[in-house]
Amino acid sequence: MLTADESKWNIIQMTTSIGSWNLWLDNTQAIRNMTAATRSVRRAITPIFFLLVVTSSQIVSAQDEDPKIPVSQTAPEQDEDPKTSVARTPTGALWRSAVIPGWGQAYNGQYLKLPFVYGAIGGLLVAAISIGDEYRLYRNAFLYKAFEEQLDAGLIEVNPYATNQSSYDELASKFGPISSSPIRAHRDTLRRNRDLSYLGVGLVYALSVLDAYVSAHLLDFNVDENLAFRINPVPTGVRFSGRIILR
Repeated sequence: MLTADESKWNIIQMTTSIGSWNLWLDNTQAIRNMTAATRSVRRAITPIFFLLVVTSSQIVSAQDEDPKIPVSQTAPEQDEDPKTSVARTPTGALWRSAVIPGWGQAYNGQYLKLPFVYGAIGGLLVAAISIGDEYRLYRNAFLYKAFEEQLDAGLIEVNPYATNQSSYDELASKFGPISSSPIRAHRDTLRRNRDLSYLGVGLVYALSVLDAYVSAHLLDFNVDENLAFRINPVPTGVRFSGRIILR
């Protein structure tokens, strides 16, 4: 026969086990919901980084469609005032693109590249700002819930981030009651995506400066039907071939 104290202790243990099982189920469902939210964020960022790759490819693209300016036209004649010359120089394209993204491309007369430059920078900035707002929401919710768990465990007497309860309530209204662990995991994911977006902005900016500088060098580069360069895949790797026709 069990005594009254032993029966009471068994009931407390069963209640604790049931509570722990319910909390585990809630956290599992919350992790699944937050994982789906993370996938949505990644799907939104993927087209932006694809646009970044397209922009970077402009640096190594052929300049066949760009108008070539002969040296005789760019060099001022002896009786021409050098101050009124409109010769395009790589240095001029470099500092213009460094001051304002896209100015170097406009200086080179390559206006078709402007949508790529501004589209990539603008898209990445919008993504970084949007992800940053969501990151702050999860950060505040995590700080509240982490200290609230310590308060419930009797480790502290006051929650120093009690003012962040509204952020946690906003998440709880979407995913249900959740612990601090899944909130922290999603917070770290958002912070990484935000940092990658800002890094992408800097990369597009650097590529636009480099593209303007290289393109200015290639404006008077002789590219016609007598010159050819090909890259062909072969079973053992890649084969490079060139052709020059002399007349």
